[in-house]
Amino acid sequence: MDKLEQYLDQVCRGIAGPRSLRQHVRQELREHLLDAAAAHKAAGMSEEAALARALEDFGGPEQVRAELEATHGHRLLGVVLDKAMQWQERTMKAKWLWTTWAHLAVVLLIALELLFIIFNVVYLIPKYQKLRHYGLIDPAIDEEQGVGWMTRFLLGLSHVAGHYTTYLLLATAAAWGLFEWRVKSENKSFIRLALLGTVAVALMVVVTLTAGSQMVQFYLAAPATGKLVRPWTTEQVSTIDVSISRLEQAQAKNDWETMREQAELASGAVNRLSAAPVVPHLVRADGPTEEELRADLKTAQGSLQEGLQAIRDEDAGRLEVSLKQFHQAYKPVREAAQRVPR
Repeated sequence: MDKLEQYLDQVCRGIAGPRSLRQHVRQELREHLLDAAAAHKAAGMSEEAALARALEDFGGPEQVRAELEATHGHRLLGVVLDKAMQWQERTMKAKWLWTTWAHLAVVLLIALELLFIIFNVVYLIPKYQKLRHYGLIDPAIDEEQGVGWMTRFLLGLSHVAGHYTTYLLLATAAAWGLFEWRVKSENKSFIRLALLGTVAVALMVVVTLTAGSQMVQFYLAAPATGKLVRPWTTEQVSTIDVSISRLEQAQAKNDWETMREQAELASGAVNRLSAAPVVPHLVRADGPTEEELRADLKTAQGSLQEGLQAIRDEDAGRLEVSLKQFHQAYKPVREAAQRVPR
Protein backbone atom coordinates (compact mmCIF):
# COMPACT_ATOMS: atom_id res chain seq x y z
CA MET A 1 0.00 0.00 0.00
CA ASP A 2 2.96 2.30 0.52
CA LYS A 3 3.75 1.89 -3.16
CA LEU A 4 0.18 2.83 -4.08
CA GLU A 5 0.24 5.97 -1.84
CA GLN A 6 3.56 7.06 -3.30
CA TYR A 7 2.13 6.67 -6.78
CA LEU A 8 -0.95 8.73 -5.86
CA ASP A 9 1.27 11.42 -4.29
CA GLN A 10 3.21 11.76 -7.52
CA VAL A 11 0.09 11.86 -9.66
CA CYS A 12 -1.99 14.30 -7.57
CA ARG A 13 0.79 16.70 -6.61
CA GLY A 14 0.03 19.35 -9.25
CA ILE A 15 -3.76 19.20 -9.52
CA ALA A 16 -5.40 22.63 -9.26
CA GLY A 17 -8.57 23.51 -7.38
CA PRO A 18 -9.69 23.23 -3.80
CA ARG A 19 -8.44 20.56 -1.45
CA SER A 20 -11.75 18.72 -1.55
CA LEU A 21 -11.38 18.25 -5.32
CA ARG A 22 -7.88 16.85 -4.98
CA GLN A 23 -8.99 14.45 -2.26
CA HIS A 24 -11.90 13.32 -4.43
CA VAL A 25 -9.64 12.65 -7.45
CA ARG A 26 -7.15 10.78 -5.25
CA GLN A 27 -9.87 8.59 -3.78
CA GLU A 28 -11.27 7.79 -7.25
CA LEU A 29 -7.80 6.77 -8.49
CA ARG A 30 -7.18 4.67 -5.39
CA GLU A 31 -10.44 2.77 -5.79
CA HIS A 32 -9.84 2.20 -9.51
CA LEU A 33 -6.30 0.88 -8.92
CA LEU A 34 -7.42 -1.34 -6.04
CA ASP A 35 -10.17 -2.83 -8.23
CA ALA A 36 -7.61 -3.55 -10.99
CA ALA A 37 -5.20 -5.10 -8.49
CA ALA A 38 -7.99 -7.28 -7.07
CA ALA A 39 -8.81 -8.51 -10.60
CA HIS A 40 -5.16 -9.48 -11.21
CA LYS A 41 -4.99 -11.16 -7.82
CA ALA A 42 -8.10 -13.17 -8.65
CA ALA A 43 -6.31 -14.34 -11.80
CA GLY A 44 -3.65 -15.99 -9.62
CA MET A 45 -1.08 -13.21 -9.07
CA SER A 46 0.33 -12.33 -5.68
CA GLU A 47 -0.89 -9.18 -3.98
CA GLU A 48 2.32 -7.26 -4.63
CA ALA A 49 2.56 -8.39 -8.26
CA ALA A 50 -1.14 -7.64 -8.82
CA LEU A 51 -0.67 -4.04 -7.56
CA ALA A 52 2.44 -3.55 -9.69
CA ARG A 53 0.58 -4.81 -12.76
CA ALA A 54 -2.34 -2.47 -12.06
CA LEU A 55 -0.03 0.55 -11.74
CA GLU A 56 1.79 -0.41 -14.91
CA ASP A 57 -1.44 -0.77 -16.85
CA PHE A 58 -2.72 2.59 -15.55
CA GLY A 59 0.38 4.46 -16.76
CA GLY A 60 3.39 6.27 -15.36
CA PRO A 61 2.90 9.02 -12.76
CA GLU A 62 4.11 11.79 -15.11
CA GLN A 63 1.74 10.73 -17.88
CA VAL A 64 -1.29 10.48 -15.58
CA ARG A 65 -0.43 13.79 -13.88
CA ALA A 66 -0.18 15.57 -17.23
CA GLU A 67 -3.62 14.29 -18.20
CA LEU A 68 -5.12 15.41 -14.89
CA GLU A 69 -3.49 18.85 -15.12
CA ALA A 70 -4.92 19.27 -18.60
CA THR A 71 -8.36 18.52 -17.16
CA HIS A 72 -8.20 20.37 -13.79
CA GLY A 73 -5.42 22.91 -14.37
CA HIS A 74 -1.99 23.21 -12.78
CA ARG A 75 -2.15 23.64 -9.02
CA LEU A 76 0.65 26.21 -8.84
CA LEU A 77 -1.04 28.48 -11.37
CA GLY A 78 -4.27 28.25 -9.41
CA VAL A 79 -2.48 29.17 -6.21
CA VAL A 80 -0.79 32.15 -7.86
CA LEU A 81 -4.05 33.38 -9.33
CA ASP A 82 -5.82 32.94 -5.99
CA LYS A 83 -3.10 34.89 -4.16
CA ALA A 84 -3.22 37.61 -6.80
CA MET A 85 -6.96 38.01 -6.36
CA GLN A 86 -6.59 38.18 -2.58
CA TRP A 87 -3.88 40.83 -2.90
CA GLN A 88 -6.01 42.86 -5.28
CA GLU A 89 -8.98 42.67 -2.91
CA ARG A 90 -6.87 43.82 0.05
CA THR A 91 -5.37 46.63 -2.02
CA MET A 92 -8.80 47.85 -3.09
CA LYS A 93 -10.02 47.81 0.50
CA ALA A 94 -6.94 49.74 1.67
CA LYS A 95 -7.34 52.24 -1.18
CA TRP A 96 -10.98 52.83 -0.25
CA LEU A 97 -10.07 53.22 3.43
CA TRP A 98 -7.29 55.75 2.90
CA THR A 99 -9.21 57.67 0.24
CA THR A 100 -12.20 57.97 2.57
CA TRP A 101 -9.99 59.13 5.43
CA ALA A 102 -8.31 61.70 3.18
CA HIS A 103 -11.71 63.12 2.20
CA LEU A 104 -12.87 63.23 5.83
CA ALA A 105 -9.64 64.91 6.97
CA VAL A 106 -9.86 67.63 4.31
CA VAL A 107 -13.58 68.22 4.99
CA LEU A 108 -12.84 68.51 8.72
CA LEU A 109 -10.05 70.99 8.02
CA ILE A 110 -12.40 73.08 5.87
CA ALA A 111 -15.05 72.99 8.60
CA LEU A 112 -12.56 74.18 11.24
CA GLU A 113 -11.36 76.98 8.98
CA LEU A 114 -14.93 78.12 8.35
CA LEU A 115 -15.67 78.07 12.09
CA PHE A 116 -12.59 80.20 12.73
CA ILE A 117 -13.64 82.72 10.09
CA ILE A 118 -17.23 82.80 11.40
CA PHE A 119 -16.00 83.37 14.97
CA ASN A 120 -13.86 86.27 13.83
CA VAL A 121 -16.60 87.83 11.73
CA VAL A 122 -19.29 87.48 14.40
CA TYR A 123 -17.27 88.25 17.52
CA LEU A 124 -13.70 89.51 17.10
CA ILE A 125 -13.93 91.90 14.15
CA PRO A 126 -16.89 93.82 15.69
CA LYS A 127 -14.80 94.18 18.87
CA TYR A 128 -11.92 95.43 16.76
CA GLN A 129 -14.21 97.99 15.10
CA LYS A 130 -15.35 99.22 18.51
CA LEU A 131 -11.74 99.67 19.64
CA ARG A 132 -11.10 101.76 16.53
CA HIS A 133 -14.27 103.75 17.16
CA TYR A 134 -13.24 104.50 20.75
CA GLY A 135 -9.74 105.48 19.65
CA LEU A 136 -7.91 102.64 21.40
CA ILE A 137 -6.56 101.60 18.00
CA ASP A 138 -5.29 104.58 16.02
CA PRO A 139 -5.79 104.16 12.23
CA ALA A 140 -2.89 106.55 11.65
CA ILE A 141 -0.48 104.04 13.20
CA ASP A 142 -1.58 101.40 10.70
CA GLU A 143 -0.92 103.68 7.76
CA GLU A 144 2.43 104.83 9.16
CA GLN A 145 3.56 101.22 9.56
CA GLY A 146 2.31 100.22 6.10
CA VAL A 147 -0.31 97.77 7.37
CA GLY A 148 -3.40 99.73 6.49
CA TRP A 149 -4.32 96.99 4.03
CA MET A 150 -4.84 94.66 7.00
CA THR A 151 -7.61 96.90 8.30
CA ARG A 152 -9.19 97.01 4.88
CA PHE A 153 -8.95 93.22 4.63
CA LEU A 154 -10.72 92.70 7.96
CA LEU A 155 -13.45 95.18 7.13
CA GLY A 156 -13.85 93.66 3.66
CA LEU A 157 -14.10 90.15 5.11
CA SER A 158 -16.76 91.34 7.54
CA HIS A 159 -18.67 93.03 4.70
CA VAL A 160 -18.55 89.96 2.43
CA ALA A 161 -19.58 87.62 5.23
CA GLY A 162 -22.39 89.92 6.29
CA HIS A 163 -23.87 90.49 2.82
CA TYR A 164 -22.91 87.60 0.57
CA THR A 165 -22.80 84.47 2.77
CA THR A 166 -26.07 83.12 1.40
CA TYR A 167 -24.97 83.61 -2.21
CA LEU A 168 -21.60 81.97 -1.52
CA LEU A 169 -23.28 78.94 0.05
CA LEU A 170 -25.71 78.59 -2.86
CA ALA A 171 -22.91 78.93 -5.41
CA THR A 172 -20.84 76.31 -3.59
CA ALA A 173 -23.77 73.88 -3.43
CA ALA A 174 -24.52 74.42 -7.14
CA ALA A 175 -20.88 73.88 -8.13
CA TRP A 176 -20.69 70.73 -6.03
CA GLY A 177 -23.90 69.32 -7.49
CA LEU A 178 -22.73 70.12 -11.04
CA PHE A 179 -19.45 68.33 -10.40
CA GLU A 180 -21.13 65.21 -9.04
CA TRP A 181 -23.57 65.19 -11.95
CA ARG A 182 -21.29 65.91 -14.88
CA VAL A 183 -17.94 64.36 -13.97
CA LYS A 184 -17.87 60.63 -14.79
CA SER A 185 -14.12 60.02 -14.89
CA GLU A 186 -12.66 56.96 -13.22
CA ASN A 187 -10.42 59.42 -11.33
CA LYS A 188 -13.41 61.32 -9.96
CA SER A 189 -12.45 60.53 -6.37
CA PHE A 190 -8.98 62.03 -6.84
CA ILE A 191 -10.41 65.07 -8.66
CA ARG A 192 -12.82 65.63 -5.77
CA LEU A 193 -10.00 65.34 -3.27
CA ALA A 194 -7.89 67.80 -5.26
CA LEU A 195 -10.75 70.33 -5.36
CA LEU A 196 -11.34 70.00 -1.62
CA GLY A 197 -7.62 70.46 -1.00
CA THR A 198 -7.64 73.62 -3.13
CA VAL A 199 -10.56 75.01 -1.12
CA ALA A 200 -8.75 74.17 2.12
CA VAL A 201 -5.62 76.00 0.96
CA ALA A 202 -7.64 79.06 -0.09
CA LEU A 203 -9.44 79.16 3.26
CA MET A 204 -6.11 78.74 5.07
CA VAL A 205 -4.87 81.89 3.32
CA VAL A 206 -7.96 83.74 4.60
CA VAL A 207 -7.47 82.32 8.11
CA THR A 208 -3.79 83.30 8.16
CA LEU A 209 -4.50 86.84 6.95
CA THR A 210 -7.34 87.25 9.45
CA ALA A 211 -5.31 86.08 12.45
CA GLY A 212 -2.19 87.94 11.33
CA SER A 213 -4.02 91.20 10.69
CA GLN A 214 -5.56 91.24 14.15
CA MET A 215 -2.33 90.28 15.92
CA VAL A 216 -0.16 92.81 14.09
CA GLN A 217 -2.58 95.66 14.70
CA PHE A 218 -2.96 94.69 18.34
CA TYR A 219 0.81 94.73 18.84
CA LEU A 220 1.07 98.11 17.11
CA ALA A 221 -1.71 99.54 19.27
CA ALA A 222 -0.49 98.00 22.54
CA PRO A 223 2.08 100.72 23.40
CA ALA A 224 -0.46 103.48 22.92
CA THR A 225 -3.10 101.55 24.84
CA GLY A 226 -0.64 100.90 27.67
CA LYS A 227 -0.23 104.64 28.17
CA LEU A 228 -3.95 104.89 28.98
CA VAL A 229 -3.71 102.44 31.87
CA ARG A 230 -2.48 104.88 34.51
CA PRO A 231 -4.96 107.71 33.72
CA TRP A 232 -7.76 105.17 33.70
CA THR A 233 -6.56 103.69 37.00
CA THR A 234 -6.34 107.16 38.52
CA GLU A 235 -9.91 107.84 37.39
CA GLN A 236 -11.18 104.66 39.07
CA VAL A 237 -9.31 105.46 42.28
CA SER A 238 -10.76 108.98 42.27
CA THR A 239 -14.27 107.52 41.82
CA ILE A 240 -13.70 105.21 44.80
CA ASP A 241 -12.36 108.02 47.01
CA VAL A 242 -15.23 110.37 46.23
CA SER A 243 -17.88 107.66 46.64
CA ILE A 244 -16.50 106.40 49.96
CA SER A 245 -16.21 109.99 51.26
CA ARG A 246 -19.84 110.71 50.36
CA LEU A 247 -20.91 107.36 51.80
CA GLU A 248 -19.31 108.22 55.14
CA GLN A 249 -20.93 111.66 55.12
CA ALA A 250 -24.31 110.04 54.49
CA GLN A 251 -23.51 107.51 57.22
CA ALA A 252 -23.30 110.32 59.75
CA LYS A 253 -26.81 111.42 58.70
CA ASN A 254 -28.22 107.88 58.52
CA ASP A 255 -29.10 108.55 54.86
CA TRP A 256 -29.35 104.91 53.77
CA GLU A 257 -30.42 105.64 50.20
CA THR A 258 -27.38 107.87 49.52
CA MET A 259 -25.12 105.32 51.22
CA ARG A 260 -26.45 102.61 48.93
CA GLU A 261 -25.88 104.68 45.78
CA GLN A 262 -22.33 105.64 46.75
CA ALA A 263 -21.46 102.09 47.84
CA GLU A 264 -22.60 100.78 44.45
CA LEU A 265 -20.47 103.38 42.66
CA ALA A 266 -17.41 102.47 44.73
CA SER A 267 -18.05 98.76 44.29
CA GLY A 268 -18.29 99.17 40.50
CA ALA A 269 -14.96 101.01 40.37
CA VAL A 270 -13.24 98.35 42.51
CA ASN A 271 -14.67 95.61 40.29
CA ARG A 272 -13.32 97.37 37.20
CA LEU A 273 -9.88 97.64 38.78
CA SER A 274 -9.94 93.94 39.63
CA ALA A 275 -11.05 92.88 36.15
CA ALA A 276 -8.71 95.14 34.14
CA PRO A 277 -5.00 94.31 33.63
CA VAL A 278 -3.81 97.25 35.72
CA VAL A 279 -2.26 95.56 38.75
CA PRO A 280 1.11 94.86 37.07
CA HIS A 281 1.41 98.61 36.33
CA LEU A 282 1.03 99.40 40.04
CA VAL A 283 3.89 97.19 41.22
CA ARG A 284 7.10 98.90 42.37
CA ALA A 285 10.31 97.46 43.73
CA ASP A 286 9.78 99.12 47.12
CA GLY A 287 6.07 98.31 47.38
CA PRO A 288 3.64 95.38 47.56
CA THR A 289 4.00 92.55 45.05
CA GLU A 290 1.46 91.85 42.33
CA GLU A 291 0.01 88.94 44.31
CA GLU A 292 -0.39 91.12 47.41
CA LEU A 293 -2.15 93.89 45.48
CA ARG A 294 -4.52 91.40 43.89
CA ALA A 295 -5.30 89.95 47.32
CA ASP A 296 -5.94 93.46 48.68
CA LEU A 297 -8.30 94.24 45.81
CA LYS A 298 -10.17 91.00 46.39
CA THR A 299 -10.52 91.78 50.09
CA ALA A 300 -11.70 95.32 49.29
CA GLN A 301 -14.31 93.87 46.92
CA GLY A 302 -15.60 91.53 49.60
CA SER A 303 -15.73 94.29 52.19
CA LEU A 304 -17.76 96.57 49.93
CA GLN A 305 -20.18 93.78 49.12
CA GLU A 306 -20.61 93.15 52.83
CA GLY A 307 -21.12 96.88 53.36
CA LEU A 308 -23.78 96.99 50.63
CA GLN A 309 -25.65 94.15 52.29
CA ALA A 310 -25.39 95.93 55.65
CA ILE A 311 -26.81 99.11 54.06
CA ARG A 312 -29.73 97.18 52.59
CA ASP A 313 -30.36 95.70 56.06
CA GLU A 314 -29.77 99.16 57.63
CA ASP A 315 -27.27 97.57 60.00
CA ALA A 316 -24.94 100.40 61.09
CA GLY A 317 -22.66 98.12 63.11
CA ARG A 318 -21.91 95.76 60.24
CA LEU A 319 -21.42 98.72 57.91
CA GLU A 320 -18.85 100.25 60.26
CA VAL A 321 -16.88 97.00 60.43
CA SER A 322 -16.96 96.45 56.64
CA LEU A 323 -15.77 100.02 55.97
CA LYS A 324 -12.80 99.56 58.32
CA GLN A 325 -11.88 96.35 56.54
CA PHE A 326 -12.24 98.10 53.19
CA HIS A 327 -9.95 100.99 54.16
CA GLN A 328 -7.32 98.58 55.47
CA ALA A 329 -7.33 96.49 52.28
CA TYR A 330 -7.72 99.39 49.85
CA LYS A 331 -4.94 101.59 51.29
CA PRO A 332 -1.98 99.77 49.59
CA VAL A 333 -3.79 99.83 46.24
CA ARG A 334 -4.55 103.53 46.54
CA GLU A 335 -0.97 104.39 47.50
CA ALA A 336 0.40 102.35 44.59
CA ALA A 337 -1.94 104.11 42.14
CA GLN A 338 -0.95 107.57 43.38
CA ARG A 339 2.81 107.07 43.05
CA VAL A 340 4.72 108.84 40.34
CA PRO A 341 5.03 106.58 37.25
CA ARG A 342 8.35 104.90 36.59
